[in-house]
Amino acid sequence: MFYPKQRTFFMLIMITAAALLGGCTTDQSPEKQQAAAVGTGESSELKDAPNFTLKTMDNSPFTLSDHKGKVVVLNVWATWCPPCRKEIPDFIEIQKKMRDEGVLFVGVSVDKEGWEVVRPFAKEYGINYPLVVDDGTVRQKYGPLRGIPTTFIINKKGKVEYVAPGMINREALQPALEEIARR
Repeated sequence: MFYPKQRTFFMLIMITAAALLGGCTTDQSPEKQQAAAVGTGESSELKDAPNFTLKTMDNSPFTLSDHKGKVVVLNVWATWCPPCRKEIPDFIEIQKKMRDEGVLFVGVSVDKEGWEVVRPFAKEYGINYPLVVDDGTVRQKYGPLRGIPTTFIINKKGKVEYVAPGMINREALQPALEEIARR
């Protein structure tokens, strides 16, 4: 049995360990890469999630700040990245289960070919959450990224609560989302 602060600490360790299991590198040089920051869950210590607007697959705008009041899982990924491909089925499943609890996944593709490769990929995988293609905005505002995938969990107040570099699985992610969604 964990006390609330112990449970939060334990979940942070689980998320960080799961995230460090693997990831694809980005086109950034090693000297620009830095370790991911992991929030403590204390809102006074957390940074505001940088706002952005990008187009979704149906060409409608997706603006992050429009989703304040929800827990947003912002996943930076690419179609060519094996760990990214592996975590997407878990994201689809968690999105189905937690949509009514105010959890929203958003996939930010960094594919240079853009929608040409993302659209068929999304259809093949049956992705049930919004996807956007980064024009450099997200990488600039949220980077430098150590690699992809990188997942940011943004709480209902619009604060970045956790950053998970590398692949993250359902066993690590879902309990953290359940706790954040209850707050």
